[in-house]
Amino acid sequence: MLWVGLMSGTSADAIDAALVQLASSARELSLLAFTSIELPENLRKRIHALVQTPVLVRDLVELDVELGERFATAVLAVLSAGGVAPEQVAGIGSHGQTVGHFPEPEVRGSLQLGAPAVIHARTGIPVIADFRPADLAAGGQGAPLTAFFHHAYFALEGERRAVLNIGGFTNVTYLAGSSLDQVIAFDPGPGNALLDRAVRWATSGAARFDRDGERAQRGTADLKVVAELLADPYFATPPPKSTGHEHFGPAFFERARAGVEGHGGTPDDLLATLMHVTVESVAQQAERFFPERPQRWIVYGGGVSNRALLEALRARLAPAPVELTDTHGIPADALEAVSFAVLGWCASRGQPCNLPAATGAGQRVVLGARTPPGGS
Repeated sequence: MLWVGLMSGTSADAIDAALVQLASSARELSLLAFTSIELPENLRKRIHALVQTPVLVRDLVELDVELGERFATAVLAVLSAGGVAPEQVAGIGSHGQTVGHFPEPEVRGSLQLGAPAVIHARTGIPVIADFRPADLAAGGQGAPLTAFFHHAYFALEGERRAVLNIGGFTNVTYLAGSSLDQVIAFDPGPGNALLDRAVRWATSGAARFDRDGERAQRGTADLKVVAELLADPYFATPPPKSTGHEHFGPAFFERARAGVEGHGGTPDDLLATLMHVTVESVAQQAERFFPERPQRWIVYGGGVSNRALLEALRARLAPAPVELTDTHGIPADALEAVSFAVLGWCASRGQPCNLPAATGAGQRVVLGARTPPGGS
């Protein structure tokens, strides 16, 4: 059975599409094709602006439709790359583009754009989307949802593993062998988001990211500022928990920038400081919230392209090896899209695929809504 998974992360830099062959379990999947379509800078700015400024409902709807068109284009591109016709595909699992995530009790909502009806209209393939609301309605955080896939694909009897995604924000899953009851998963904090924001500020928008972490390596982390930032109450909050630009956005960045500049630091020092925050937030919370040290770390996401960040993680998490998911059969840049192909497949079968131990939901629930309704 063929499924397509779609993902656009919090960095809003590209839409990832994975064409996946599924059999009777996630462990038997095969990745047939993968493509990543970059989003133009003006669209990226509009997405990020939603986090920071009030927006007209018309603009929100317009963006939803435009992203739906782009997601559909990504589907057709990955099918072409895999030599597969749309009528051969059973379904699409689309995460969408997150523009607001508010798991706190007074809201319990999350908004992803990328109109499923548009994707279906352009491809003719059923779409499963809106994965987070069902878990939120059941009292959960609506995240992390990929913990279900991490357990299904990476859990290994007799070995403690941690699966870490370094995207705009980080999320981690602790796997105690194959035990489902002992899974722990949460968002440790910022990943690339603050680093990318720092680069855009330092270059007045000329650059979007710190290639290979070169600027961070030239800088020196301000350890006093690191300690002040890590004193944020979020880091001490036990899981389940999830986060995004709403917490680690402009205000948090300004605290970091003001602190480094106040000590006479340079933009490169700011990048080094923020990279240190990312590494320490992962390591410290693993030490605090995991029952035992992982024997192996398996890492994926856009952050693995940052050589300096990956080296810093390896040094901090030693002696446990830090491996890319590539060595386990799925390229690091494709894993999230693959995850949502699997989540869509599960939803189509009526299979619950949230993990209450990870999200805090009161019960296991089927995630996602189908477009068009009905079918199986």
